[in-house]
Amino acid sequence: FVDLSDNRISGAARPVAALGEVDSGVEVWQWPRGLAPGPLAAVSSKDFMPSCNLNFTLDLSRNNLVTIQQEMFTRLSRLQCLRLSHNSISQAVNGSQFVPLTRLRVLDLSYNKLDLYHGRSFTELPQLEALDLSYNSQ
Repeated sequence: FVDLSDNRISGAARPVAALGEVDSGVEVWQWPRGLAPGPLAAVSSKDFMPSCNLNFTLDLSRNNLVTIQQEMFTRLSRLQCLRLSHNSISQAVNGSQFVPLTRLRVLDLSYNKLDLYHGRSFTELPQLEALDLSYNSQ
């Protein structure tokens, strides 16, 4: 379980493994330099799934992420739960963003600004069991 929530992270992350794998085999993330902190969002209701009791969970909620790129999830195919709620994600989800996440079962994208008009949205997630899209402005 990796919890990076409430950090005001903005921009797109990329794994350091693209620069060379870490000796221990642990995936390490490097965030772009010069990022301005995003505003802290006040939580107004309970989260979709407060405790994701799966083996491999990544929590990036309550940050300032604007886009989702497939490169962000390179080598994270074992990830089962991904929380991206309370960000500023405002893009068309077209079925390509989560391609590396072949074992993802729970995805929380609530409280964003997603454009969900594409017919292939989330088709790249064959094992998805729970999807929260509540409180999206589009």
